[in-house]
Amino acid sequence: MTSYEDEYDDEEDPPVSQAKVLSLRVDGPARGVSFGFLAMLPLFVAYELAGPGEPGHPRAVAEAMLFSPFTRLGAPDVVLARRLILAVLTIAALVSFYLQVRREHGAALGPRFARTLIEGALGSLVLGPVLFAAAEVASPYVGAMTLGGGSAGGPTADRAGFVMGGAAYEEVIFRLGALSVLWLLSKQFLTWLGAVPGAARLGAVTVASIGSALLFAGFHLEAFTGWLGPGGEPYDAAVFTWRATAGILLAALFLWRGLGVAAWSHAFFNLALLVGALPR
Repeated sequence: MTSYEDEYDDEEDPPVSQAKVLSLRVDGPARGVSFGFLAMLPLFVAYELAGPGEPGHPRAVAEAMLFSPFTRLGAPDVVLARRLILAVLTIAALVSFYLQVRREHGAALGPRFARTLIEGALGSLVLGPVLFAAAEVASPYVGAMTLGGGSAGGPTADRAGFVMGGAAYEEVIFRLGALSVLWLLSKQFLTWLGAVPGAARLGAVTVASIGSALLFAGFHLEAFTGWLGPGGEPYDAAVFTWRATAGILLAALFLWRGLGVAAWSHAFFNLALLVGALPR
């Protein structure tokens, strides 16, 4: 099969427009990671300001999973290690992003971030009604559940930062991490079975989206989070189904619009749950 590069072996450079298309074409779901991380940076900062890991402050399950190798250091050192890692990753993401912008003559960070916030807000507005409708449809089979209602102690700035930052960490673990790994493994397996490239990609997307959504729902349960310490919820079929549906929708956003949009959609949705903006 003739590759793109083979077609232009006798020329100094391929046409600019096609070269740009080639540079932007990524055969996989984990695209735009540098910008995605930078877009989530305000969420990580809000999480740090909420004080997770410090005395009297709980930690989000996804963040605790991600930084579990540092737990033996003790709570203050875990917080310090997490912040140092975030600082290093921020510098690396900035360098990578601006090298990409120079190479592709793309939009700067500010306009892209503004667009991500807008798309994230729109995504959260879609998530609420769709999940509420899905809960109603599924209720005869898995039981009824209540959406919304707000926080028991009332919404606070710390609590808002905690749930929004926790959403960003969940996107890192379950979409960037689990979905991408499942996509790569599924695509390789289906290709090995002889599936044509288009069918292999479609099958991999389906398996990865559903698989990562089930992991997302599962890791809210105490049966899966016991190794992190106290926390988690008992199994409830309605809540599990609702969370798995949310995971599939967030996977679709991640694949379609990237990590930043998925994270902000998730964060705004969590904020709406916190303040009781969703219907019962």
